[in-house]
Amino acid sequence: MIRPTPHLVIDARPRGPRGPLAGESVLGRPVLDHLIELAGAFGEGPVPVHARLDEHDRLRAVVGDSARSRLRLVTGPPPENAAVLRSDRLYDPARLRKALHRGRNPESAVIWRLDRPSGLAGADEELIRRRTYQPIGRFWALGPARLLARALKPTRVRPNAVTMASAGLVLAASALVAVDGPAWASRWMAAAALALALVLDTADGHLARLQGTASEFGRWLDANLDELGDMALHASIAWAAFARAGQPAWLLTGMAYAMGKYLFVVGASSGAALEPASGSKSSAPARPAGIRSLAVLAGHADVRWHLWIVLAAIGRLDAALVAYTLYFPSRAVAGAVRKAARHA
Repeated sequence: MIRPTPHLVIDARPRGPRGPLAGESVLGRPVLDHLIELAGAFGEGPVPVHARLDEHDRLRAVVGDSARSRLRLVTGPPPENAAVLRSDRLYDPARLRKALHRGRNPESAVIWRLDRPSGLAGADEELIRRRTYQPIGRFWALGPARLLARALKPTRVRPNAVTMASAGLVLAASALVAVDGPAWASRWMAAAALALALVLDTADGHLARLQGTASEFGRWLDANLDELGDMALHASIAWAAFARAGQPAWLLTGMAYAMGKYLFVVGASSGAALEPASGSKSSAPARPAGIRSLAVLAGHADVRWHLWIVLAAIGRLDAALVAYTLYFPSRAVAGAVRKAARHA
């Protein structure tokens, strides 16, 4: 039986030494804006926001016009029969809907806490990651990854071990590609190893959040092992193609891929410091958002990983090597031209 949706309110009273967080910005909008929009999706009329009286004027001033029209500021604690959204939390809409319909505490739908050290600083990155994460893998790898993370939560297995296991499978797949053994066996074993590696690569982050063991070292390890696996796989593809055809051009293609990927990664990681300030004018020519979105999607790690799996199974990983040997230098050059035009 589905329970009726309870009365939703927002608690913007200060908690802890950081004070109220409702007016802080996440993705360019105040946290309170996000919460009012979320609460408005579950009911009609103004959204009650419980805050101290001396905070009312500031909260009215920071929210946007749309949120202000749906805002009803009140004092005192929320009523006992209400479902409370806290202003130091970010919630997943689908999980919140499920929690409310099942009569659970909205806390079970929290995806990010802002009251922790570096919580507010990492909120933008987390929301962007969730909006762009696994455009293909979410349809099949996300479920097994979450089940695995929940199974490992009470154990002594830590996310870094899962990360290293994923990298080990990519390296094993790379070795199978390089050896180029019996066609059907090596192809399907390599494809299976890459598919399982993707599940583990998805599970490590979920496990870190469930165990509360997320760390800067874990993020560094994950990023660097991903790049190690990427380079090892493409080096193996180049070697296997060279061994079959005896053409040095394949080795040169492998080196060109590594150089192009390096330039792309360096340009992407250092480009933020060169971006113009918000609101500044840019002399760069306009570019259709759709074309740029498709170009970005083509290089998305999840899309590339699925391409590896399919091409490994049919024995045509050399096509991925050629395609991305052209792709990454092109993206690096396009990014450099765009930055040069902005700062000319």
